[in-house]
Amino acid sequence: MVYKLSNILRRLLRKHENFCPLRDELTFIQDYLAIEMVRFGDKLRFEKDISPETLDLLVPSMLLQPLVENSIRHGLSGKLEGGMIRLRSHAGNGRIRLAVEDDGVGIPEAKLATLLEQGIGVSNVNERLKVLFGNDYRMFVDSRPEGGTRIEIEIPELQPSDSGDVVR
Repeated sequence: MVYKLSNILRRLLRKHENFCPLRDELTFIQDYLAIEMVRFGDKLRFEKDISPETLDLLVPSMLLQPLVENSIRHGLSGKLEGGMIRLRSHAGNGRIRLAVEDDGVGIPEAKLATLLEQGIGVSNVNERLKVLFGNDYRMFVDSRPEGGTRIEIEIPELQPSDSGDVVR
C-alpha cells in the first residue's frame, strides 16, 4: 500500500501536466482503487472495459479520479453489500468516449439537476473540460432512483506528437 500511495503522491506532484496518455490515467486509478480496496475489502469490485486503441490517446490528467472517488464516497460507501465500479473507453470518428459507472445508491433527482454546476468533483471536471475544449466536449450524468450512476465524457481524440505537443 505504501508503494501505491507513493505512486499517487508522485503523480500529484506532477500536476502541472494538462494531458497524459489514458494508460497513465488508468494506472493512477488502479493505484487509488487498490488503497480503497484495502479499506472496503471484498465489498468494492472494479472492472475495466478499455478499448486497446484508446490507451495511448491523451486525456486531461486527473480526469477520472474525482469521478471514481465520487462513486465510492457517494454511491457505494453507504451500501452495506458494497458494489462495483466499471471504467469504459472507446474511440471512433475522431472522438474518445470514457465512462465511469457504479451500481451504488444513485443520485436524488433534485441534486442530479444541478450536479454539473454544484457537485464539487463533477463540476470541477466539467469546468476543466470547458477550459480545455470549449464547446467541443460532452459530459453526461445518468442516475437511476433504484441505484447506479453513469458519467460519460466525450472529447476529441488527442495524440502526442514527436515533440511532446498535443495533436488533434
